[in-house]
Amino acid sequence: MPNGSTGRGLRSRLPLVATALTLVTTLSGCGLLGGSDDETEPQSGGDGKLEKTNLTVSIMTPTDLAPFHLAMQEGFFEDEGLTIKYVEAPSGGESVAKLASGDADISYSSYTPFFLAESQGALNGKGGVKLIADASSAGPDSCVVVALPNSKVKSIKDMAGAKVAVTARKTISDLLVMSTLKTNGVDWKSVKFESIPFPKTADALTGGQVDAAFATEPFIQDTHKRAGAVTLFDTAVGPTANIPTAGWASSGEFVEANPNTIAAFQRAMQRGTDLALSDRSLVEPLLVKFSKVDEETAKLATLLTFQSKLDPARLQRVPDLMKEFEVINTDLDVNDMIVPTAPLT
Repeated sequence: MPNGSTGRGLRSRLPLVATALTLVTTLSGCGLLGGSDDETEPQSGGDGKLEKTNLTVSIMTPTDLAPFHLAMQEGFFEDEGLTIKYVEAPSGGESVAKLASGDADISYSSYTPFFLAESQGALNGKGGVKLIADASSAGPDSCVVVALPNSKVKSIKDMAGAKVAVTARKTISDLLVMSTLKTNGVDWKSVKFESIPFPKTADALTGGQVDAAFATEPFIQDTHKRAGAVTLFDTAVGPTANIPTAGWASSGEFVEANPNTIAAFQRAMQRGTDLALSDRSLVEPLLVKFSKVDEETAKLATLLTFQSKLDPARLQRVPDLMKEFEVINTDLDVNDMIVPTAPLT
């Protein structure tokens, strides 16, 4: 995995603004930025001495890693006394598994694998799943279902019995599709979901492997350009409008042992989110660099909504929806999982 140093080029030119409204980018990559794997002596960071300065963070390829990568690029983690090594997981379930195995201190995932793991007690031996930062929510036209013009699926009413590509089962992708189908009176239980990574969605459509596919950016644009797909319907409407899609978590054991380190990570992520929200032009180069899309795709992408602070009322919608669609069979109270956001100093 490539190594590099955190940069500070944009910080002197752009003010940080309050976390609000829109943006997000689909990023991929596996790298180590800003230091070695060796533990160093704790440093002073923010409002307390850091218990751990070198963190391994699991990331993925969905559409809301811009704040993280900007925080890396601008040295916000370094400012907090943190050195970050990030590794890529192929799915949310794999990212959460890295917490359970101890291969990651902090993991990014869509929310459904976090809540699924908590409902199954996957991290009970490590104090359970603790949510430490928000990442994104679904804005209009940011999470859609696409199909080829010659597909048997011409509209949402044709979805019963269709084969549909999603990143993985029991994730936000199939949950959003099922909820939207139910809202429109379509038999969601008859849909056959196929687990296909976003980068392979266009090929799955053109190869006839699926009739339709769930996509976020830049893969909405990718399916349009490479496969000639068209958007059939938006899944972030009605009951799922603005629903939280992804976030960051650690184990209860790690949070309890490293409160100042977690607070430092939260502050760096808030600053990264503020910077990403301040100017879309800062986000588009990251799409090109980390997601390997062309500049035109980066400019056309309909972006998700960045978030950083965890809101219990918003987040509760996710496990409630998961129980409604039989992804989990227990009630979860997100208040028991949330770590309060550290204030910026």
